[in-house]
Amino acid sequence: MDVLFIEAVIAEIAPLIVGASVKRVHQPDADTIILRLWNGRRELRLRLSVAPGASGLYLTENPWINPPAPLRFCQLLRSRLSTLRSIRQVPGDRIALLFFEGLDGSPLRLVVELYGRCPNMILCDGQDRIIDVLHRRNGDEQHTPRRKGAIWTAPPPGPGRYALWDGGVIDDAGGLHENAAGWLMRHVHPMPALLAMELAGRMAAGEDPTEALEKFVRSWRCGERSFWTGEVDGVPRLGAFRPVCLKREQVQEFASASQAADSFYARDASNRCSGTQGQLLRIVRRALSRLQRRLDKLHQERVAAADAETWQRAGQLLTANLFRVRKGMTEIDVENFYDPGTTLRIVLDPALAPAANAERLFAKYKKLRRGIDHIERRITETLAEKPWLEALELALEEVGSGEELAVLEEEMQQARLLPRQPQKPKRRPVSGHPGLRRGLSPGGLDLYWGMNSRANDYLVRHVCRPGDRWFHVKDRPGCHLVLKNPRQDQPVPEADILYAASLAAGFSRACEEGAAEVMVAEGRAVHKPKGALPGQVHITGYHSVRVAPRRESGL
Repeated sequence: MDVLFIEAVIAEIAPLIVGASVKRVHQPDADTIILRLWNGRRELRLRLSVAPGASGLYLTENPWINPPAPLRFCQLLRSRLSTLRSIRQVPGDRIALLFFEGLDGSPLRLVVELYGRCPNMILCDGQDRIIDVLHRRNGDEQHTPRRKGAIWTAPPPGPGRYALWDGGVIDDAGGLHENAAGWLMRHVHPMPALLAMELAGRMAAGEDPTEALEKFVRSWRCGERSFWTGEVDGVPRLGAFRPVCLKREQVQEFASASQAADSFYARDASNRCSGTQGQLLRIVRRALSRLQRRLDKLHQERVAAADAETWQRAGQLLTANLFRVRKGMTEIDVENFYDPGTTLRIVLDPALAPAANAERLFAKYKKLRRGIDHIERRITETLAEKPWLEALELALEEVGSGEELAVLEEEMQQARLLPRQPQKPKRRPVSGHPGLRRGLSPGGLDLYWGMNSRANDYLVRHVCRPGDRWFHVKDRPGCHLVLKNPRQDQPVPEADILYAASLAAGFSRACEEGAAEVMVAEGRAVHKPKGALPGQVHITGYHSVRVAPRRESGL
Protein backbone atom coordinates (compact mmCIF):
# COMPACT_ATOMS: atom_id res chain seq x y z
CA MET A 1 0.00 0.00 0.00
CA ASP A 2 1.67 3.21 -1.15
CA VAL A 3 1.52 6.67 0.41
CA LEU A 4 -1.30 7.85 -1.88
CA PHE A 5 -3.51 4.87 -1.12
CA ILE A 6 -2.90 5.30 2.61
CA GLU A 7 -4.02 8.94 2.35
CA ALA A 8 -7.13 7.93 0.41
CA VAL A 9 -8.16 5.09 2.72
CA ILE A 10 -7.67 7.18 5.90
CA ALA A 11 -9.78 10.00 4.43
CA GLU A 12 -12.46 7.43 3.58
CA ILE A 13 -12.63 5.54 6.89
CA ALA A 14 -12.02 8.39 9.36
CA PRO A 15 -15.67 9.61 9.37
CA LEU A 16 -16.81 6.03 10.07
CA ILE A 17 -14.44 5.03 12.86
CA VAL A 18 -13.49 8.21 14.75
CA GLY A 19 -15.34 8.13 18.06
CA ALA A 20 -15.98 4.39 17.83
CA SER A 21 -15.46 2.19 20.86
CA VAL A 22 -13.08 -0.76 20.67
CA LYS A 23 -15.33 -3.77 21.07
CA ARG A 24 -12.69 -6.47 20.55
CA VAL A 25 -9.12 -6.94 19.34
CA HIS A 26 -7.98 -9.99 17.38
CA GLN A 27 -4.61 -11.10 16.03
CA PRO A 28 -5.12 -13.79 13.37
CA ASP A 29 -1.39 -14.06 12.60
CA ALA A 30 1.97 -12.64 13.58
CA ASP A 31 1.64 -9.53 11.37
CA THR A 32 -2.06 -8.64 11.57
CA ILE A 33 -4.33 -6.88 14.07
CA ILE A 34 -8.11 -6.69 13.62
CA LEU A 35 -9.89 -3.95 15.61
CA ARG A 36 -13.63 -4.55 15.97
CA LEU A 37 -15.12 -1.07 16.37
CA TRP A 38 -18.67 -0.02 17.28
CA ASN A 39 -19.58 3.45 15.99
CA GLY A 40 -23.08 3.50 17.47
CA ARG A 41 -24.73 2.28 14.28
CA ARG A 42 -22.84 -0.82 13.21
CA GLU A 43 -19.73 -2.85 13.88
CA LEU A 44 -16.69 -2.24 11.68
CA ARG A 45 -13.51 -4.28 11.44
CA LEU A 46 -10.31 -2.33 10.88
CA ARG A 47 -7.47 -4.50 9.61
CA LEU A 48 -3.90 -3.38 10.32
CA SER A 49 -1.24 -5.48 8.61
CA VAL A 50 2.53 -5.11 8.78
CA ALA A 51 3.36 -8.19 6.72
CA PRO A 52 6.54 -7.46 4.71
CA GLY A 53 5.53 -6.63 1.16
CA ALA A 54 1.82 -6.66 2.04
CA SER A 55 1.35 -3.97 4.68
CA GLY A 56 -1.77 -1.80 4.83
CA LEU A 57 -4.84 -0.67 6.77
CA TYR A 58 -8.50 -0.69 5.72
CA LEU A 59 -11.98 -1.82 6.73
CA THR A 60 -12.43 -5.51 6.00
CA GLU A 61 -15.47 -7.65 5.32
CA ASN A 62 -13.52 -10.89 4.90
CA PRO A 63 -13.38 -13.46 7.71
CA TRP A 64 -10.03 -13.86 9.45
CA ILE A 65 -9.27 -16.96 11.51
CA ASN A 66 -8.14 -16.18 15.05
CA PRO A 67 -6.01 -18.47 17.24
CA PRO A 68 -7.73 -20.04 20.27
CA ALA A 69 -5.54 -18.03 22.66
CA PRO A 70 -4.66 -14.34 22.01
CA LEU A 71 -1.03 -13.46 21.28
CA ARG A 72 1.07 -11.07 23.38
CA PHE A 73 0.47 -7.79 21.52
CA CYS A 74 -3.21 -8.59 21.09
CA GLN A 75 -3.57 -9.09 24.86
CA LEU A 76 -1.87 -5.74 25.45
CA LEU A 77 -4.23 -3.88 23.12
CA ARG A 78 -7.26 -5.58 24.68
CA SER A 79 -6.15 -4.45 28.12
CA ARG A 80 -5.52 -0.81 27.11
CA LEU A 81 -7.71 0.45 24.24
CA SER A 82 -11.18 1.91 24.80
CA THR A 83 -12.18 4.54 22.19
CA LEU A 84 -10.64 5.64 18.89
CA ARG A 85 -10.40 9.45 19.01
CA SER A 86 -8.70 10.22 15.69
CA ILE A 87 -6.65 8.79 12.86
CA ARG A 88 -4.21 10.56 10.56
CA GLN A 89 -1.21 9.98 8.35
CA VAL A 90 2.29 11.32 8.90
CA PRO A 91 2.49 13.77 5.96
CA GLY A 92 4.22 12.26 2.95
CA ASP A 93 5.02 9.00 4.73
CA ARG A 94 3.64 5.47 4.98
CA ILE A 95 2.85 5.82 8.68
CA ALA A 96 -0.63 5.86 10.21
CA LEU A 97 -1.27 7.27 13.68
CA LEU A 98 -4.32 6.04 15.60
CA PHE A 99 -5.13 8.05 18.74
CA PHE A 100 -7.07 6.21 21.46
CA GLU A 101 -8.51 6.86 24.85
CA GLY A 102 -7.42 4.13 27.23
CA LEU A 103 -9.64 2.17 29.57
CA ASP A 104 -8.35 4.37 32.40
CA GLY A 105 -8.96 7.57 30.41
CA SER A 106 -5.29 8.12 29.50
CA PRO A 107 -4.30 9.02 25.91
CA LEU A 108 -2.66 6.29 23.82
CA ARG A 109 -1.23 6.25 20.31
CA LEU A 110 -0.92 3.22 18.03
CA VAL A 111 1.75 3.85 15.39
CA VAL A 112 1.45 1.68 12.30
CA GLU A 113 4.67 1.81 10.26
CA LEU A 114 3.85 0.43 6.82
CA TYR A 115 7.16 1.10 5.06
CA GLY A 116 10.41 -0.78 4.50
CA ARG A 117 11.33 -4.42 4.84
CA CYS A 118 10.40 -4.55 8.54
CA PRO A 119 7.01 -2.84 9.08
CA ASN A 120 5.84 -2.68 12.68
CA MET A 121 3.19 -1.49 15.13
CA ILE A 122 4.09 0.50 18.23
CA LEU A 123 1.84 1.35 21.17
CA CYS A 124 2.83 4.62 22.88
CA ASP A 125 1.50 6.62 25.81
CA GLY A 126 0.48 10.29 25.71
CA GLN A 127 4.13 11.42 25.76
CA ASP A 128 5.06 9.11 22.84
CA ARG A 129 6.91 6.78 25.21
CA ILE A 130 6.86 3.25 23.79
CA ILE A 131 4.79 0.81 25.86
CA ASP A 132 5.46 -2.18 23.59
CA VAL A 133 5.87 -3.14 19.94
CA LEU A 134 4.39 -5.91 17.83
CA HIS A 135 7.76 -7.15 16.55
CA ARG A 136 10.65 -6.77 18.98
CA ARG A 137 13.67 -6.44 16.74
CA ASN A 138 16.67 -4.21 16.18
CA GLY A 139 15.33 -2.43 13.11
CA ASP A 140 17.12 -1.97 9.79
CA GLU A 141 18.58 0.81 7.68
CA GLN A 142 15.09 2.36 7.35
CA HIS A 143 13.71 1.68 10.84
CA THR A 144 15.33 2.85 14.06
CA PRO A 145 15.24 0.32 16.90
CA ARG A 146 11.94 0.43 18.80
CA ARG A 147 12.49 -0.43 22.46
CA LYS A 148 10.11 -0.30 25.41
CA GLY A 149 10.53 2.94 27.33
CA ALA A 150 12.12 4.86 24.45
CA ILE A 151 10.48 7.89 22.82
CA TRP A 152 8.95 7.26 19.41
CA THR A 153 9.90 9.80 16.76
CA ALA A 154 8.84 9.95 13.15
CA PRO A 155 11.59 9.22 10.61
CA PRO A 156 13.12 12.19 8.77
CA PRO A 157 11.59 13.14 5.40
CA GLY A 158 12.78 11.10 2.46
CA PRO A 159 15.47 12.36 0.10
CA GLY A 160 14.55 14.44 -2.92
CA ARG A 161 15.05 17.96 -4.22
CA TYR A 162 11.38 18.39 -5.09
CA ALA A 163 8.27 17.96 -2.94
CA LEU A 164 5.35 16.35 -4.75
CA TRP A 165 2.71 18.68 -3.29
CA ASP A 166 4.70 21.95 -3.47
CA GLY A 167 4.67 22.28 -7.25
CA GLY A 168 7.42 24.34 -8.82
CA VAL A 169 9.46 23.95 -11.97
CA ILE A 170 11.57 20.82 -12.42
CA ASP A 171 14.73 22.44 -13.77
CA ASP A 172 17.17 19.54 -13.39
CA ALA A 173 15.70 16.69 -15.33
CA GLY A 174 18.65 15.43 -17.30
CA GLY A 175 18.16 11.90 -15.99
CA LEU A 176 14.60 11.83 -17.24
CA HIS A 177 15.77 10.96 -20.73
CA GLU A 178 17.28 7.64 -19.60
CA ASN A 179 15.14 6.38 -16.68
CA ALA A 180 12.33 8.79 -15.92
CA ALA A 181 10.61 6.62 -13.29
CA GLY A 182 13.85 6.05 -11.39
CA TRP A 183 14.76 9.73 -11.54
CA LEU A 184 11.37 10.77 -10.17
CA MET A 185 11.60 8.30 -7.28
CA ARG A 186 15.06 9.63 -6.35
CA HIS A 187 14.36 13.36 -6.69
CA VAL A 188 10.67 13.86 -5.84
CA HIS A 189 9.21 13.08 -2.41
CA PRO A 190 6.92 11.32 -1.88
CA MET A 191 6.90 9.41 -5.16
CA PRO A 192 5.22 5.97 -5.20
CA ALA A 193 6.45 3.57 -7.86
CA LEU A 194 3.03 3.41 -9.54
CA LEU A 195 2.85 7.21 -9.89
CA ALA A 196 6.46 7.36 -11.11
CA MET A 197 5.68 4.86 -13.88
CA GLU A 198 2.53 6.81 -14.84
CA LEU A 199 4.37 10.16 -15.01
CA ALA A 200 7.21 8.56 -16.95
CA GLY A 201 4.66 7.33 -19.48
CA ARG A 202 3.20 10.81 -19.85
CA MET A 203 6.65 12.29 -20.35
CA ALA A 204 7.50 9.65 -22.93
CA ALA A 205 4.36 10.77 -24.80
CA GLY A 206 5.82 14.28 -24.99
CA GLU A 207 4.34 15.94 -21.90
CA ASP A 208 6.53 18.42 -20.02
CA PRO A 209 7.77 17.01 -16.64
CA THR A 210 6.57 20.01 -14.62
CA GLU A 211 3.20 20.07 -16.39
CA ALA A 212 2.69 16.31 -15.91
CA LEU A 213 3.44 16.59 -12.20
CA GLU A 214 1.20 19.62 -11.67
CA LYS A 215 -1.66 18.03 -13.61
CA PHE A 216 -1.62 15.00 -11.32
CA VAL A 217 -1.42 17.13 -8.15
CA ARG A 218 -4.43 19.20 -9.28
CA SER A 219 -6.51 16.12 -10.03
CA TRP A 220 -5.60 14.51 -6.70
CA ARG A 221 -6.43 17.64 -4.72
CA CYS A 222 -9.77 17.88 -6.51
CA GLY A 223 -10.62 14.45 -5.11
CA GLU A 224 -10.32 12.46 -8.33
CA ARG A 225 -9.95 8.86 -7.15
CA SER A 226 -10.18 5.49 -8.86
CA PHE A 227 -9.71 2.38 -6.74
CA TRP A 228 -8.62 -0.73 -8.59
CA THR A 229 -6.55 -3.88 -8.44
CA GLY A 230 -4.74 -5.39 -11.39
CA GLU A 231 -1.38 -6.14 -12.90
CA VAL A 232 1.11 -3.62 -14.24
CA ASP A 233 3.99 -5.20 -16.14
CA GLY A 234 3.03 -8.55 -14.63
CA VAL A 235 3.15 -7.27 -11.01
CA PRO A 236 -0.06 -7.17 -8.88
CA ARG A 237 -0.88 -3.55 -8.00
CA LEU A 238 -3.33 -1.67 -5.81
CA GLY A 239 -4.15 1.82 -7.09
CA ALA A 240 -6.02 4.93 -5.93
CA PHE A 241 -5.85 6.93 -9.20
CA ARG A 242 -6.68 6.08 -12.80
CA PRO A 243 -3.51 5.67 -14.86
CA VAL A 244 -3.57 7.20 -18.33
CA CYS A 245 -0.40 5.74 -19.83
CA LEU A 246 0.05 2.52 -17.86
CA LYS A 247 -1.18 -0.67 -19.46
CA ARG A 248 -3.21 -2.54 -16.85
CA GLU A 249 -4.14 -6.19 -17.24
CA GLN A 250 -6.95 -7.99 -15.41
CA VAL A 251 -8.20 -4.77 -13.83
CA GLN A 252 -11.02 -4.84 -11.30
CA GLU A 253 -12.48 -1.54 -10.11
CA PHE A 254 -14.11 -0.91 -6.72
CA ALA A 255 -16.40 1.69 -5.19
CA SER A 256 -14.13 2.35 -2.19
CA ALA A 257 -10.52 2.10 -1.10
CA SER A 258 -11.36 -0.47 1.58
CA GLN A 259 -13.16 -2.73 -0.88
CA ALA A 260 -10.17 -2.66 -3.24
CA ALA A 261 -7.70 -3.33 -0.42
CA ASP A 262 -9.89 -6.08 1.05
CA SER A 263 -9.93 -7.92 -2.26
CA PHE A 264 -6.22 -7.36 -2.90
CA TYR A 265 -4.92 -8.42 0.51
CA ALA A 266 -7.36 -11.30 0.98
CA ARG A 267 -5.91 -12.85 -2.17
CA ASP A 268 -2.39 -12.16 -0.94
CA ALA A 269 -3.12 -13.67 2.49
CA SER A 270 -4.54 -16.75 0.80
CA ASN A 271 -1.41 -17.13 -1.33
CA ARG A 272 0.94 -16.60 1.61
CA CYS A 273 -1.07 -18.91 3.89
CA SER A 274 0.14 -17.09 6.95
CA GLY A 275 -0.68 -17.87 10.57
CA THR A 276 -1.54 -21.14 12.26
CA GLN A 277 -3.97 -22.11 9.51
CA GLY A 278 -1.28 -21.76 6.84
CA GLN A 279 1.30 -23.66 8.90
CA LEU A 280 -1.08 -26.58 9.40
CA LEU A 281 -2.00 -26.57 5.71
CA ARG A 282 1.66 -26.75 4.71
CA ILE A 283 2.21 -29.69 7.08
CA VAL A 284 -0.78 -31.58 5.66
CA ARG A 285 0.25 -30.90 2.07
CA ARG A 286 3.78 -32.12 2.77
CA ALA A 287 2.29 -35.26 4.31
CA LEU A 288 0.17 -35.78 1.18
CA SER A 289 3.26 -35.40 -1.02
CA ARG A 290 5.17 -37.93 1.09
CA LEU A 291 2.21 -40.30 0.97
CA GLN A 292 2.04 -40.09 -2.83
CA ARG A 293 5.78 -40.75 -3.14
CA ARG A 294 5.41 -43.74 -0.80
CA LEU A 295 2.52 -45.06 -2.89
CA ASP A 296 4.51 -44.72 -6.12
CA LYS A 297 7.46 -46.55 -4.57
CA LEU A 298 5.23 -49.35 -3.28
CA HIS A 299 3.74 -49.83 -6.75
CA GLN A 300 7.26 -50.07 -8.19
CA GLU A 301 8.22 -52.63 -5.55
CA ARG A 302 5.08 -54.63 -6.31
CA VAL A 303 6.02 -54.78 -10.00
CA ALA A 304 9.55 -55.86 -9.09
CA ALA A 305 8.23 -58.57 -6.75
CA ALA A 306 5.73 -59.89 -9.27
CA ASP A 307 8.24 -62.46 -10.65
CA ALA A 308 8.36 -64.40 -7.36
CA GLU A 309 6.73 -67.39 -9.12
CA THR A 310 9.64 -67.43 -11.58
CA TRP A 311 12.09 -68.14 -8.74
CA GLN A 312 9.87 -70.90 -7.36
CA ARG A 313 9.67 -72.59 -10.75
CA ALA A 314 13.42 -72.27 -11.21
CA GLY A 315 13.94 -73.98 -7.83
CA GLN A 316 11.56 -76.81 -8.74
CA LEU A 317 13.21 -77.35 -12.13
CA LEU A 318 16.67 -77.34 -10.58
CA THR A 319 15.55 -79.86 -7.93
CA ALA A 320 14.33 -82.18 -10.71
CA ASN A 321 17.77 -81.91 -12.38
CA LEU A 322 20.07 -82.08 -9.32
CA PHE A 323 21.68 -85.28 -10.67
CA ARG A 324 23.13 -83.17 -13.53
CA VAL A 325 24.53 -80.41 -11.34
CA ARG A 326 28.12 -80.38 -10.12
CA LYS A 327 29.68 -77.99 -7.65
CA GLY A 328 31.57 -75.24 -9.46
CA MET A 329 29.07 -74.91 -12.32
CA THR A 330 27.91 -71.33 -13.06
CA GLU A 331 24.75 -72.18 -15.05
CA ILE A 332 22.69 -75.05 -16.42
CA ASP A 333 20.03 -75.42 -19.13
CA VAL A 334 17.07 -77.56 -18.07
CA GLU A 335 13.86 -78.65 -19.76
CA ASN A 336 11.02 -76.28 -18.83
CA PHE A 337 8.07 -78.45 -17.71
CA TYR A 338 5.88 -75.31 -17.45
CA ASP A 339 6.43 -74.43 -21.11
CA PRO A 340 6.83 -77.72 -23.01
CA GLY A 341 9.33 -77.69 -25.83
CA THR A 342 11.52 -74.95 -24.30
CA THR A 343 14.51 -74.85 -22.00
CA LEU A 344 15.33 -72.56 -19.10
CA ARG A 345 18.84 -71.39 -18.23
CA ILE A 346 19.40 -71.20 -14.45
CA VAL A 347 22.30 -69.22 -13.03
CA LEU A 348 24.19 -71.12 -10.28
CA ASP A 349 26.51 -70.09 -7.48
CA PRO A 350 29.72 -72.09 -8.13
CA ALA A 351 30.63 -71.99 -4.43
CA LEU A 352 27.46 -73.86 -3.40
CA ALA A 353 26.52 -77.52 -3.59
CA PRO A 354 23.68 -78.49 -5.98
CA ALA A 355 21.08 -78.79 -3.18
CA ALA A 356 22.21 -75.46 -1.69
CA ASN A 357 21.69 -73.79 -5.07
CA ALA A 358 18.11 -75.06 -5.13
CA GLU A 359 17.55 -73.86 -1.57
CA ARG A 360 18.91 -70.45 -2.60
CA LEU A 361 16.24 -70.17 -5.31
CA PHE A 362 13.45 -71.21 -2.92
CA ALA A 363 14.71 -68.73 -0.32
CA LYS A 364 14.58 -65.96 -2.92
CA TYR A 365 10.99 -66.95 -3.73
CA LYS A 366 9.94 -66.93 -0.05
CA LYS A 367 11.54 -63.53 0.50
CA LEU A 368 9.72 -62.04 -2.48
CA ARG A 369 6.47 -63.69 -1.37
CA ARG A 370 6.76 -62.17 2.08
CA GLY A 371 7.61 -58.86 0.42
CA ILE A 372 4.47 -58.98 -1.71
CA ASP A 373 2.31 -59.52 1.37
CA HIS A 374 4.04 -56.62 3.11
CA ILE A 375 3.71 -54.37 0.04
CA GLU A 376 0.01 -55.14 -0.36
CA ARG A 377 -0.58 -54.40 3.32
CA ARG A 378 1.31 -51.08 3.04
CA ILE A 379 -0.61 -50.11 -0.09
CA THR A 380 -3.92 -50.82 1.67
CA GLU A 381 -2.88 -48.74 4.69
CA THR A 382 -1.65 -45.89 2.49
CA LEU A 383 -4.81 -45.84 0.39
CA ALA A 384 -6.86 -45.67 3.61
CA GLU A 385 -4.77 -42.75 4.94
CA LYS A 386 -4.96 -40.67 1.76
CA PRO A 387 -8.70 -39.78 1.96
CA TRP A 388 -8.27 -38.75 5.60
CA LEU A 389 -5.41 -36.37 4.72
CA GLU A 390 -7.37 -34.95 1.78
CA ALA A 391 -10.38 -34.37 4.05
CA LEU A 392 -8.11 -32.72 6.63
CA GLU A 393 -6.69 -30.42 3.95
CA LEU A 394 -10.20 -29.41 2.86
CA ALA A 395 -11.27 -28.82 6.47
CA LEU A 396 -8.27 -26.51 7.03
CA GLU A 397 -9.10 -24.55 3.90
CA GLU A 398 -12.73 -24.16 5.02
CA VAL A 399 -12.06 -23.48 8.71
CA GLY A 400 -14.31 -20.73 10.07
CA SER A 401 -13.16 -20.03 13.64
CA GLY A 402 -10.30 -20.41 16.08
CA GLU A 403 -12.20 -23.18 17.88
CA GLU A 404 -12.50 -25.18 14.65
CA LEU A 405 -8.79 -24.61 14.01
CA ALA A 406 -7.96 -25.87 17.52
CA VAL A 407 -9.99 -29.05 16.87
CA LEU A 408 -8.05 -29.72 13.66
CA GLU A 409 -4.73 -29.01 15.37
CA GLU A 410 -5.61 -31.52 18.11
CA GLU A 411 -6.55 -34.11 15.48
CA MET A 412 -3.17 -33.62 13.80
CA GLN A 413 -1.41 -34.04 17.16
CA GLN A 414 -3.28 -37.27 17.83
CA ALA A 415 -2.24 -38.53 14.38
CA ARG A 416 1.40 -37.52 15.13
CA LEU A 417 1.45 -35.02 12.28
CA LEU A 418 2.25 -32.45 14.98
CA PRO A 419 4.23 -32.85 18.19
CA ARG A 420 2.09 -32.65 21.31
CA GLN A 421 2.59 -29.47 23.29
CA PRO A 422 3.72 -30.22 26.86
CA GLN A 423 2.06 -27.05 28.20
CA LYS A 424 -0.97 -25.83 26.33
CA PRO A 425 -2.24 -22.27 26.79
CA LYS A 426 -5.45 -21.94 28.74
CA ARG A 427 -8.44 -21.87 26.44
CA ARG A 428 -12.04 -20.95 26.94
CA PRO A 429 -14.37 -23.97 27.10
CA VAL A 430 -15.54 -24.98 23.65
CA SER A 431 -19.31 -24.73 23.36
CA GLY A 432 -21.15 -27.19 21.15
CA HIS A 433 -19.28 -28.99 18.41
CA PRO A 434 -16.92 -26.75 16.40
CA GLY A 435 -17.41 -27.28 12.69
CA LEU A 436 -21.03 -28.47 12.92
CA ARG A 437 -23.44 -26.54 10.67
CA ARG A 438 -27.24 -26.60 10.60
CA GLY A 439 -29.81 -25.60 8.01
CA LEU A 440 -33.28 -26.34 6.66
CA SER A 441 -34.35 -28.09 3.48
CA PRO A 442 -37.09 -26.65 1.21
CA GLY A 443 -39.57 -28.93 3.00
CA GLY A 444 -38.52 -27.67 6.44
CA LEU A 445 -36.45 -30.75 7.40
CA ASP A 446 -33.36 -30.26 9.56
CA LEU A 447 -29.97 -30.52 7.88
CA TYR A 448 -26.66 -31.05 9.68
CA TRP A 449 -23.21 -31.17 8.13
CA GLY A 450 -19.68 -31.28 9.46
CA MET A 451 -16.75 -29.08 8.45
CA ASN A 452 -14.11 -31.34 10.02
CA SER A 453 -13.61 -35.01 10.86
CA ARG A 454 -14.64 -34.68 14.50
CA ALA A 455 -17.93 -33.02 13.56
CA ASN A 456 -18.50 -35.69 10.89
CA ASP A 457 -17.93 -38.48 13.42
CA TYR A 458 -20.34 -36.79 15.83
CA LEU A 459 -22.98 -36.70 13.09
CA VAL A 460 -22.66 -40.41 12.35
CA ARG A 461 -22.57 -41.52 15.99
CA HIS A 462 -25.07 -39.18 17.65
CA VAL A 463 -27.22 -37.39 15.06
CA CYS A 464 -27.89 -39.84 12.25
CA ARG A 465 -30.78 -42.23 13.02
CA PRO A 466 -31.64 -45.35 10.99
CA GLY A 467 -34.39 -43.62 8.98
CA ASP A 468 -32.43 -40.43 8.28
CA ARG A 469 -30.51 -39.82 5.05
CA TRP A 470 -26.73 -39.51 4.90
CA PHE A 471 -24.92 -37.71 2.04
CA HIS A 472 -21.31 -37.49 0.83
CA VAL A 473 -19.77 -36.55 -2.50
CA LYS A 474 -18.52 -39.68 -4.29
CA ASP A 475 -14.77 -40.38 -4.39
CA ARG A 476 -13.83 -36.85 -3.26
CA PRO A 477 -13.10 -35.28 0.14
CA GLY A 478 -16.07 -33.42 1.57
CA CYS A 479 -18.49 -33.01 4.45
CA HIS A 480 -20.83 -35.64 5.85
CA LEU A 481 -24.40 -34.33 5.69
CA VAL A 482 -27.43 -35.73 7.51
CA LEU A 483 -31.01 -34.97 6.48
CA LYS A 484 -33.30 -35.67 9.43
CA ASN A 485 -36.46 -37.63 8.74
CA PRO A 486 -39.06 -36.92 11.46
CA ARG A 487 -41.08 -39.93 10.31
CA GLN A 488 -38.44 -42.61 10.29
CA ASP A 489 -40.57 -45.15 8.43
CA GLN A 490 -41.73 -42.70 5.72
CA PRO A 491 -39.90 -41.77 2.48
CA VAL A 492 -38.15 -38.39 2.22
CA PRO A 493 -39.38 -35.96 -0.49
CA GLU A 494 -37.18 -35.96 -3.59
CA ALA A 495 -36.80 -32.16 -3.53
CA ASP A 496 -35.31 -32.33 -0.03
CA ILE A 497 -32.92 -35.12 -1.07
CA LEU A 498 -31.67 -33.16 -4.09
CA TYR A 499 -31.25 -30.00 -2.01
CA ALA A 500 -29.27 -31.86 0.67
CA ALA A 501 -27.14 -33.55 -2.00
CA SER A 502 -26.31 -30.18 -3.57
CA LEU A 503 -25.16 -28.89 -0.17
CA ALA A 504 -22.97 -31.97 0.34
CA ALA A 505 -21.40 -31.30 -3.07
CA GLY A 506 -20.97 -27.61 -2.25
CA PHE A 507 -18.98 -28.35 0.89
CA SER A 508 -16.57 -30.69 -0.87
CA ARG A 509 -13.63 -30.62 -3.24
CA ALA A 510 -16.19 -30.67 -6.09
CA CYS A 511 -17.68 -27.32 -5.04
CA GLU A 512 -16.51 -25.48 -8.18
CA GLU A 513 -17.60 -28.13 -10.67
CA GLY A 514 -20.76 -27.82 -12.73
CA ALA A 515 -22.19 -31.08 -11.40
CA ALA A 516 -21.09 -33.69 -8.88
CA GLU A 517 -22.10 -37.24 -8.01
CA VAL A 518 -23.30 -37.58 -4.42
CA MET A 519 -23.88 -40.79 -2.45
CA VAL A 520 -27.21 -41.04 -0.61
CA ALA A 521 -27.62 -43.72 2.06
CA GLU A 522 -30.06 -44.51 4.82
CA GLY A 523 -28.72 -43.93 8.31
CA ARG A 524 -28.89 -47.66 9.09
CA ALA A 525 -26.38 -48.32 6.29
CA VAL A 526 -23.71 -45.97 7.71
CA HIS A 527 -21.31 -47.34 10.32
CA LYS A 528 -18.14 -46.09 11.97
CA PRO A 529 -15.69 -49.04 11.99
CA LYS A 530 -13.65 -49.66 15.11
CA GLY A 531 -10.17 -48.19 14.74
CA ALA A 532 -11.04 -46.20 11.60
CA LEU A 533 -9.37 -42.85 11.00
CA PRO A 534 -11.38 -39.72 11.92
CA GLY A 535 -14.16 -38.99 9.45
CA GLN A 536 -14.08 -42.42 7.80
CA VAL A 537 -17.20 -44.62 7.68
CA HIS A 538 -18.34 -47.89 6.10
CA ILE A 539 -21.42 -47.86 3.85
CA THR A 540 -23.36 -51.09 3.23
CA GLY A 541 -25.64 -49.65 0.56
CA TYR A 542 -26.36 -46.39 -1.25
CA HIS A 543 -27.62 -44.83 -4.45
CA SER A 544 -26.18 -41.82 -6.31
CA VAL A 545 -27.64 -38.56 -7.52
CA ARG A 546 -26.01 -35.98 -9.76
CA VAL A 547 -26.53 -32.37 -8.67
CA ALA A 548 -25.09 -28.87 -9.05
CA PRO A 549 -23.09 -27.86 -5.94
CA ARG A 550 -24.50 -25.10 -3.72
CA ARG A 551 -23.30 -23.49 -0.49
CA GLU A 552 -25.27 -22.06 2.41
CA SER A 553 -23.81 -20.39 5.49
CA GLY A 554 -25.73 -22.58 7.94
CA LEU A 555 -26.57 -21.75 11.53
